[in-house]
Parts: sequence; structure tokens; C-alpha cells
Amino acid sequence: MLVVGGLSAAAVLLVVVALVLTLTVFRPSEDPLAGSEHTPQSEAPEREPAGGEYVPDGEEESSEPDPEVTHIEAPTAPCEFLPQESTSPQSPGTRSSGDMSFTIPEGWSTDIDWGGTLPHATDVASAEKHIEQNYYSVAQIGQVDWSGADGGYPGAEDAAAAYVQCHLTRADGVQAYGENPEVTSYVSEAVEVDGQDGWMVRGVVEVAEDGQIATYTAVEIVAVVVETPSGPAVFKVATSADDPAMNADLESMVDSLSVA
Repeated sequence: MLVVGGLSAAAVLLVVVALVLTLTVFRPSEDPLAGSEHTPQSEAPEREPAGGEYVPDGEEESSEPDPEVTHIEAPTAPCEFLPQESTSPQSPGTRSSGDMSFTIPEGWSTDIDWGGTLPHATDVASAEKHIEQNYYSVAQIGQVDWSGADGGYPGAEDAAAAYVQCHLTRADGVQAYGENPEVTSYVSEAVEVDGQDGWMVRGVVEVAEDGQIATYTAVEIVAVVVETPSGPAVFKVATSADDPAMNADLESMVDSLSVA
């Protein structure tokens, strides 16, 4: 079970319910998808800056960035997608990699091999929920492998952040979320899974106006890296942030994380 700051994930999620946490990705394919208003004379007209926000006379427009928005850039190390070979045995109702596993929500399937879409990972197992056309919500679990990157494994905190960065800034991520994705409800914090230390990064990103996703407007992404007895493992999921049922599925998977 995942624990955040000494509390169970379920308890924390009641406090941070505003963090409505996919992975909506392309199905693996060689050809992916592809006027005026009256102002009384007795009143001075309001002064409106170029940005469209009213600023009272005598006050200056604030140039400070919105503290609730986190701008995501590409990671400093390239997102390396490794050859896949599944070695961990799988049981009905769960997906496992090494010592770590999660429970598959009802209505999700395991029919598609998504292993090649999770960077810096081997022995990847996954589950998916079809959303529309070639878009799916996908949950993945795998063994962290930074062997091909300069400097090697950066630690759980930086690795968790990199998994989110890679998701948002790869080619199909740019198509879905735009070239400069802005994340709200961003959280980066230490966690514990069955006594094993780890780190979780999560946030909500709006779908780009020129994207091809039609049935929802935002996606929640979660990446958890845990230092398991057999080495670091990663769990990553992204789902529609607009759908309460998908939100519940996401939270149930995060809460179900376990280390044998």
C-alpha cells in the first residue's frame, strides 16, 4: 500500500481531492493519428490592459507567474525507449514487474502491449481503458533502467519527474498537450510503499485546442518510483481528468501499489 507523509494514500486523497490525477496515449501503430458596451458619462471607463484583465487606476498589472501553474520542459537526458522482454509472471487482476504490482480496475483490459511507450524501463506490464478512436488511458509498471543515460539512474525524485516530462514532451505528447504544457495541481512528494521509500509526481494538464482528443479537456498523470528490494521500479498512469469514474480508477491503482 502506498503511504504519503505517514498517512495512507486513501486518507491523503480525501484531503487532496482537488488533485483530479493518464495516460492517454496513442495505440501503438506505425501510422498513428495521424459589440460595444455603453459607459455612463458620470463614470470613468475602466482601464483594461492588453491581457484583458481589469487593473484599477493607480495599480500596476502584476507580471508574476501564476503560482498554481507548473511549466514542464523536456528532461535534460533524452527519453530512452528500451527493448522489451517481459520476465515477471502475471496474475489475473494485477500487473507486476519485479517486486512491485498494482491492481487492475474493473473494465480495464490487458490486450495491448504498451511496453515500448514507457521510457527508461524494462519488463513493462500494462493495462488500458479505451477512450476514443486511437486514444487510451494506460497504466504501466516496469523496472527502472537508466543504464543508457549519462550519469545513470538519477534517484527516485528526479526519475519520477522525468517520466512525466517524457510523457508530455515526446512527439505525440506535444500533439495532444501543445509545445509548452502547463500543469496544475502539481505535486512532487516522498512516498512509501510497504516500507520501501519512493517518490511521486502528479498533475493535471489541459489538452491542446488543436489536439485530436474530443471527449475530455484535461489529463491527469501520475508517476511513482519506488526503491524496491530488487531495484527501482516505476508505476505510471494517465487518465481523463474530466471523468469521475476514471479519477476513481486512477486513485485505486495508486492506492493498490504493493511491494512483495
